[in-house]
Amino acid sequence: MKAQLVFIACLLIALVGTTTVAQDKPDKNVTVTGKAVPKTRGANPNIKKDVPTTDVPVPRPAKTRGALCRVKFDNYTGLYIKIYVDGDYKGTLAPWDDGTVTVGSGYTTIYCVSTGGTREWSASGDCRENYVYTLR
Repeated sequence: MKAQLVFIACLLIALVGTTTVAQDKPDKNVTVTGKAVPKTRGANPNIKKDVPTTDVPVPRPAKTRGALCRVKFDNYTGLYIKIYVDGDYKGTLAPWDDGTVTVGSGYTTIYCVSTGGTREWSASGDCRENYVYTLR
């Protein structure tokens, strides 16, 4: 009986005491300074798919294999900012706010533009690190 209790105690210690910790990617902080958007230009070449303007339901995307990564944005401006990753709209940041989007492993560029179209930010990145873009 005593041997069984010792065995159970050792088993519990082994199970609880040996938790594995997944290695997380390091954060890479990048400060991106905004610049004025030229007033006379045609369609923006940095935007492939903009924010939807109708209520047509979008089908659920198929599950994909491969790694996903997070991209965080810190908005240090008083502007609302639309976020695009590889030209696809991902969301809008409120002034003085932050937000995170999850993207596929093959992303290469981020592009941000104020909702009024007066300021823009752009940078490159990848999924080897978790990027934190500080927009100023």
